Amino acid sequence: MIKRVLPILFIIAGIILIFYPKLTEMVQQAEQEQLAREWQDSLQQISVVDDRQASGNPESIEGESGTPAPAAAKSEGELEVMLAIPKIDLKLPVLHGATKENLRTTLASIEHTGRPGQIGNFAVAGHRNRTYGRNFNRLDELAVGDSIEVDTGSQVFTYEVTEKLIVKPEEVWVLESDGKNKEITLVTCHPMVNPTHRLIIKGKIIS
Repeated sequence: MIKRVLPILFIIAGIILIFYPKLTEMVQQAEQEQLAREWQDSLQQISVVDDRQASGNPESIEGESGTPAPAAAKSEGELEVMLAIPKIDLKLPVLHGATKENLRTTLASIEHTGRPGQIGNFAVAGHRNRTYGRNFNRLDELAVGDSIEVDTGSQVFTYEVTEKLIVKPEEVWVLESDGKNKEITLVTCHPMVNPTHRLIIKGKIIS
């Protein structure tokens, strides 16, 4: 009986090993598409609020004092921006907080770094391997002068790549700001298989 069952189990295990990466990628893609749809929905809601403000109706857009309500701080896992890199045909949502769960889904901003379009260093991390998180797989194709676009929903900021570095994981200085420029830093593992270092793409805002 055991001799009959074992070959079947081996076949099933082989099928799972073959199709698991593709199935994982399909799930990840579905999650990213859902995030993109939610992003579009949120932009439509913002548009409705803007229309109310333009018509002089302060309902739902002002506090009791009559001043505009401040934007709510992003919470962990919330969609923060859309990031696009035309050269490698990449356009993906960026979640707030580079947690393991967020990085399994898409790109994620690194907490305690800068904000898009502001003075500081806006840092974004993404996986680069063959089983899941294919998001930054082609990041090594970027070169100085290439563009990176960050869409906050109200503005689109364009950065120009200024540096491409390979550093050790403990070299966190790459996340620091020089205190005077509006910067972006993209972080991923290097090499793709058995990574020991980090591939860093740095850029400065141009528009």
